[in-house]
Amino acid sequence: MEAKDILRKVKKASLLGGRFGGGLLLLLACSRGLMTHEAVRNAAVQHYTKLIEGDYVGFVNGYEGAENLPEDYRSQLRDVAAQFMAGDNMKGLCSVTALSDSLSADSTAVVMLGLQFSDSTSEEIELQLILTEDGWRIR
Repeated sequence: MEAKDILRKVKKASLLGGRFGGGLLLLLACSRGLMTHEAVRNAAVQHYTKLIEGDYVGFVNGYEGAENLPEDYRSQLRDVAAQFMAGDNMKGLCSVTALSDSLSADSTAVVMLGLQFSDSTSEEIELQLILTEDGWRIR
């Protein structure tokens, strides 16, 4: 049985409160190596790399709870992501690197990303992530 299946069962158990389920998630995440600086930085870079590659479906699916959104709304979010990347501020985005991160005990993290553009300019942004049963997702 996979960790996400175990977590679903724990969440459904009426005798266990949300705080225990969160603790179990943290325990499972630690055992799978997800509560590490390397894991959260890799996840953040992967999410933004999807934007660079034009994988707007993958980018939108990287948000916490995206699978619960109606398809027409997810389609609108994909369109917004495409428009965002075509806009003047993001034109020429060619690479992303993780600069630093801050992990919290509540299974959240903030990752500072360095965005590099084809005209040799760069920008730093902050990406907030939350650890879910499926891994690090954008908040």
